[in-house]
Amino acid sequence: MKRQPMKLTALISGTPDAEIDPPHGIIGCSWCGLVQRLPAITGRGVIHCRRCDAPLERTAGRSIDAALACSITMMVLLIPAIVMPLMQVSILGAINQSTVGSGVAGIWQQGWPIMALVVGAELIAVPLIRFGLLTIVLMVLRLGWRPHWLGSAFRITERLDEWATLDVFLVGCVIGYSRVEPFLPVHIGPGGWCVLAAAFMTMITRATLERRAIWRMIGPDASENSAHAIACGACDHIAPASAEGEHCPRCNTHLWRQRPNATMRALAFTLAGFIFYPIAYLFPMEIDVEAGKAHAHSIVSGIFQLLQAGLWPLALVIFTASVGIPLFKLFGISWIILSSYQHSTSRLRLKGKLYRAIVAAGRWSHIDVYTVAVFLPLMRLPGLLSVDVADGMPAFLGVVVLTMMAARVLDPRHIWIAAHEAPKYAHDR
Repeated sequence: MKRQPMKLTALISGTPDAEIDPPHGIIGCSWCGLVQRLPAITGRGVIHCRRCDAPLERTAGRSIDAALACSITMMVLLIPAIVMPLMQVSILGAINQSTVGSGVAGIWQQGWPIMALVVGAELIAVPLIRFGLLTIVLMVLRLGWRPHWLGSAFRITERLDEWATLDVFLVGCVIGYSRVEPFLPVHIGPGGWCVLAAAFMTMITRATLERRAIWRMIGPDASENSAHAIACGACDHIAPASAEGEHCPRCNTHLWRQRPNATMRALAFTLAGFIFYPIAYLFPMEIDVEAGKAHAHSIVSGIFQLLQAGLWPLALVIFTASVGIPLFKLFGISWIILSSYQHSTSRLRLKGKLYRAIVAAGRWSHIDVYTVAVFLPLMRLPGLLSVDVADGMPAFLGVVVLTMMAARVLDPRHIWIAAHEAPKYAHDR
C-alpha cells in the first residue's frame, strides 16, 4: 500500500491497513469510534479520520501559551461585559441603559422565569465557568502539574463551549442597535465594547486551542490496539473492551462503545422541537406598545422590516439563523436517527458531516432571543413605550435548546455501528 502523509492506520475488523511510521499514539475517533494510529506530526494542516473524515488534529496555528493568554483576557473582559452598559438611549429626557443583567431581569419580570434562567445561564454563568475552568486547566498544564481532576475539568470546558454564546450575543447586539438607531441616538457603552472584544477573543481562543494536544498533555495516548477496543467519546482515549461501562482513566466519563439509549433520547428531544416549532412562528415573538397601541412582531415580520430598511445582510442572517438552521437541525437529526434504526449503509460520511454541521450551527439560532434581550431595556418608558416578550419567544428558545440537546445526546458513533450490524455492510469511503 502506497504511503501517504497525514493518513491514519486503521485497526478495525481485525484487518489493519499497512502501518505508517513513526506512529504517534493509538486514538479513537469520537465521531465514528474508529480505533486508529495517529502518525507523527511533521507538517502543517489537518489530520482527518480515515473513515468519517472528521478532523482529528490541526497541526498549525495552535499554542497552549496563546490559548492561555486568550483565556485570561476573556476572564478580564467578562465582568465588565456582563455588568456595564451595552447601549444607552435618551427618550423624552429619560436615560435608558441596556446591560446583560437588565435584559435577563426584564424577561423574568414579564413572567418568563425559565426563559430568563436559560438566557442568564448562557450569557453569564456558562461563560464564567467555561473560561474560568479553561484558564485553570491551561495554567496548571503550563506549570507542568497533573492533578487527578484535570481531565474532568477540561472535559467540562469542552461540553460548555457551545453554550457559552457571547459571540452570538454580539450579533444580537448589532441587530438591536440597528433597530433603535434609525429612531433614537444610541450611545455604545463600555459593556458593548467589552462584548465586542470578548466575542473576538472567544473565536481566537477556539482557533488557538487544539484539544488533542491538550489531552496528550493531560495523559498519554493508550497503546491498546485491539480491534475491539473502546474509544472514549469525550477525550478519544482507548480502553480495552472489558472496560465498557467503567470510568475513563483520563477524563472520568463513562466508557461506552455507544451511549445507552442515546438515539431514543435524541428522538424525544427532536419530537419536542417539532412541537414547539410551529408555535414559534405562528405566534409573535414580541409586542411593542407605543402610546397605548400594541404592535405584534414575529420572526417573519422582523425579517421584512429589516429588508424594508435596506438592511438585507442582517435580514439574511436572521432568516438563516432563525428559520433555516432550526429546520436544518430538526430534519437532519431526524434523518440520522431514522437511518440508524434502519441500519442504513449508504452515505455514512455525509451523515457524519451533517451531524458535525448541526452541532456547529446550533448555537447561532439564539440571535433573535438575544436581540430582544438587548432591545427590551432600551425601549421602556412607563405609560408610553414598552417591549414585551410574547408567546413565540419562549417557544423559539425551546426549539433552539431542544435541538442542541438532541444533537448532543445523539451518539454519532451509532451511525457507523448500526451500519456494521447490517447484513451486507460495506465501508462508505
